[in-house]
Amino acid sequence: MFESMRSGWRLAKQVRKSISGNKKLYFYPIISGIVSVIIFTLTFFILILEIPVSGYSYYYYIIGLFIAYVLVYFFATLIIMAMMISYRSLKTDNPASMREAFSSSKKYAGKAFQWAILYSIVLMILRAIESRVRGIGGLIIASIGSFAITVATFFVVPVILDYNTGPISAIKMSVNTIKSHFGNTFGGVIYIDLYTLIFTGGGFLLLIISAILFGAGIPLILVAIPVVIAVIMIILGLILNFTYTNIFKLILFDYVNGKGLPAGIDENLINSSIRRKGGNFMGNGPL
Repeated sequence: MFESMRSGWRLAKQVRKSISGNKKLYFYPIISGIVSVIIFTLTFFILILEIPVSGYSYYYYIIGLFIAYVLVYFFATLIIMAMMISYRSLKTDNPASMREAFSSSKKYAGKAFQWAILYSIVLMILRAIESRVRGIGGLIIASIGSFAITVATFFVVPVILDYNTGPISAIKMSVNTIKSHFGNTFGGVIYIDLYTLIFTGGGFLLLIISAILFGAGIPLILVAIPVVIAVIMIILGLILNFTYTNIFKLILFDYVNGKGLPAGIDENLINSSIRRKGGNFMGNGPL
């Protein structure tokens, strides 16, 4: 197990190096974050200021939230596709600009919208179930549901990108890819980026310390400084996680489909990072 974790750390380092040559890849999660904030902010103000309080308000809120989820996942999917197109183009003699990458991703808009609708429905159903079940039962349902969704949709975006297929077919192809190359016991990949952990973990720790200091009577102006630093660290961690995680999925998808690996990515590290259900791990054998 610890060997697989070490492999995951080394693999994350190699993925990070393969991205470091193209700094514009980090702008895609920034754009996605800005779009998401705008959508949820507008949704909040519309629901609060425009929807009158009545017996039907709850249903309006649910519908509004669902629409916001769909829009966020729609734009996020297109942005991820544009980022993947940009990354793939690095192997060519003519790397795509961000404008070219976004232009290329537009042709997948219909399929991305269908995927956003399906994904939003699944997530809202899962959240509804979680809210009805309290205690340990709710946690178990949330864990199992989240894990199942994560595994089943692991390769959905690369599948849509390569085959321009609908969400149901994309999920089936994603699951079939996993089964054919990793077997039915696939439990994800031990992929641990220390940079991401340092930023996000350090940011949350700083927030906790700030809350303790504020509770101890430290002036707000002094507490605000570490809070701002913590928020910046968390945002940076989210940017790194968005970029590295999605690019890694693309690298793994291309690898299992015979497209090879980018320069600097060790095949043995990928093999030893595959996690099996039940705590067993693959050795260094081929996929």
